[in-house]
Amino acid sequence: MKKYGWVILAAILIWLWPSSPHVNAAGADLFLDGKRVEAPADAKPEMVNGKIMVPLRVVGEQLGYQFKWEPQSYKISIQKNSTDMSMYVGRTSADVNGKTVSLDAPPVLRGSSTMVPLRFVGEQMGLKVDWNNKSKSVNLSQKAATQQANKQSQSQPSSQTSTRSTTSTNKTSSATATTINPVEADKHTEAASSPTKQQNTEQTAANALIVKNITFEGETLRISLNKDVTPKVSKMTGNDRIVVDLPGASLATDFLQPFPIRTDGTRALTNSDSEDVQEIRFAPADGRDGGVRIVIALNQTHDYDLSTNGLGDITLQLRERSVNSAVVTPTNVEGRRIVVIDPGHGGKDPGAGSVTGRHEKEFALAVALKVEQLLQNDPDIQIILTRNGDTYPTLDERPQLANNQQASVFVSIHGNSMPASNNGKANGSETYYARQESLSLATIMHKHLVAATEFKDNGIKVANHVVTRKSQMPAVLLECGYLSNISNEAAMFTEETQERIAEGIVDGLKEYLGTAGTAATEPLN
Repeated sequence: MKKYGWVILAAILIWLWPSSPHVNAAGADLFLDGKRVEAPADAKPEMVNGKIMVPLRVVGEQLGYQFKWEPQSYKISIQKNSTDMSMYVGRTSADVNGKTVSLDAPPVLRGSSTMVPLRFVGEQMGLKVDWNNKSKSVNLSQKAATQQANKQSQSQPSSQTSTRSTTSTNKTSSATATTINPVEADKHTEAASSPTKQQNTEQTAANALIVKNITFEGETLRISLNKDVTPKVSKMTGNDRIVVDLPGASLATDFLQPFPIRTDGTRALTNSDSEDVQEIRFAPADGRDGGVRIVIALNQTHDYDLSTNGLGDITLQLRERSVNSAVVTPTNVEGRRIVVIDPGHGGKDPGAGSVTGRHEKEFALAVALKVEQLLQNDPDIQIILTRNGDTYPTLDERPQLANNQQASVFVSIHGNSMPASNNGKANGSETYYARQESLSLATIMHKHLVAATEFKDNGIKVANHVVTRKSQMPAVLLECGYLSNISNEAAMFTEETQERIAEGIVDGLKEYLGTAGTAATEPLN
């Protein structure tokens, strides 16, 4: 029984194996008008999903077509006589002499070879293509195609035949291209280009939209382009994913080098430790307008927040769908100004890690609880915490609580961090705000924050954080210090520094709200 059990298990694994183009026959022979076309052993035609596919170099080297492979855009250009076509890996359409034509099978990548549909290419170039299943061979016939064309021509009126024949002869004689090897193809094209065409090419290159970099870290996708563009973003279900399309863009060559092309024509980022993301893949987009498509493949449905800075940088922040809120909702006290304090991260989201292995969420909550304690009996200010334990309110729920409670101020507490490549050099305190109405609050809160931490003053900065952008009242995000810096981190996890930061936040709130002259607000023991 154990033996049969392994057989059944193997069959199930094969059935569940991720799908790829199924090869029905490999290593087929190729014949042109009855004569064998010699091809290297690793460049034989194959039947892929019932379609005859042949390596691109066979088309060029053995059949005498000019071709060009552009790995940056996954583009294949093939030319012979008066026919000029272009195809893209993964696309089910091709351009033939400026017209879009549907493909039965898209080009695919197989190891180091680019496989193109031979029947389509051959017939567009005037060849008849047949597959002999018995001998596992591909038969190409120029004669059969010519005879068929002659029969069609003879069925036309003699005057039309004469005119069409003359036109065809002139066109063929003037457009016939000299067969050159693939290495010389670019040189040949360059030599034939007129000055005007070169100027147009240079102008097109200058106006090109280029994706310079794509990164994913901390549930955030960042895309850097050479100029501003409005992306098209959509959510897809089934296999949950978020799709970002950049029409008209192309991928920078130097960016592509670390990411090998996969068999499906895509490339993939080295994924972060995110439990919610399977992978980030990208490739040239389908369709006539081209462009770049970036796909975030998810393990479960997520919402997102999208922002741009007008300089070519795009940020997409993943966030959970609001289902069960973990936000604390207290009872309002009449006559007191409501302030929402948001300890960053929490629960499954630890935030940044410190140099000694502690987490940002611990620091943020410790400071927030101290702020609450300092103001719990204040006659003018009522504190609301977005969390008072190790829970995770979503990025949307935090500002929504403040909006629902009609709070006067929103303050989010965080600890900063830099990658290991920074070697812990970054240090200091900084304050962020998203909307102009928050600048006054940011100025006051930052003054008290720097005085409390005694760290380097990194200034006040504008950033598009969800919690400060979606809060309908003045809102700031305090980066108290760098957990990646040994000196900052050591101080941030001491009771003394946390108490000073909490006192600084309280002093800033009182100054901003104009309640600094009221009675003392020491907490009850």
